[in-house]
Amino acid sequence: MKRLFYVTLFFFSALTVSSQNLKDTIISIPFINLSYSPQVPGGDFAKRFGITNSVGLNFGIKTASNWQFEVEGTFLFGNNIKEDSLLDFLKTDEGYIIDQYGDAVNILLYQRGFTESILIGKLFPVIGPNKNSGIMVKLGAGFMHHKIRIENQDDNVPALTKANLVYVDRLTMGLSLKQYIGYQHLSSRKLINFNIGIELTQGFTQGMRDYQFGYGSYRENRKEFLIGVRAGWIFPIYRKTPEEFYLD
Repeated sequence: MKRLFYVTLFFFSALTVSSQNLKDTIISIPFINLSYSPQVPGGDFAKRFGITNSVGLNFGIKTASNWQFEVEGTFLFGNNIKEDSLLDFLKTDEGYIIDQYGDAVNILLYQRGFTESILIGKLFPVIGPNKNSGIMVKLGAGFMHHKIRIENQDDNVPALTKANLVYVDRLTMGLSLKQYIGYQHLSSRKLINFNIGIELTQGFTQGMRDYQFGYGSYRENRKEFLIGVRAGWIFPIYRKTPEEFYLD
């Protein structure tokens, strides 16, 4: 994995070596952005999960007028599950979950989710090494969906076989909005390109299962919030200026 990362980094860095002049000119730049954000939950999200990790992948373009358009996907994950009553319907009076052979088992719970968004941003080149860097403000809309992943090793608990996990996973989905403000840096030497800023996400979601074990009807509406600091590394793809040839 480390070798793959360094090869990928070298490849995209090599793409930035061109004759386009960032120092004096605002240019159009397609790019790929890899990012990470630790996020603090709020609203109904905080009732189910604790601190959330978010890894993002963006494909976008910054125009010559410093507008920015992006398609973004993020993967949400964590192991801080606050809804500890999730499997109470399976526990004995002593608090154990027993498999079909009469043995106590340890069930692992994880948070898993995704967001998909379309983002529109505006760059204000008030700071930075050139007019392609500065304060970035972005707004976006898309979808959020998440669930609780339940690991039942060997499928020895009948109520938690793969076929039955849909009755306990708390699958939730709905529309989402995003806001971001931060600093975006595209260096004049084209080697150091990054962004960092505050990101807010609001999800207007609904439980997607008709029924959940130990819960009953699950078509509830939810308002879910995430706030975090997102930092990313940008891989810009600069076009090379055509070479000129002169004939005597």
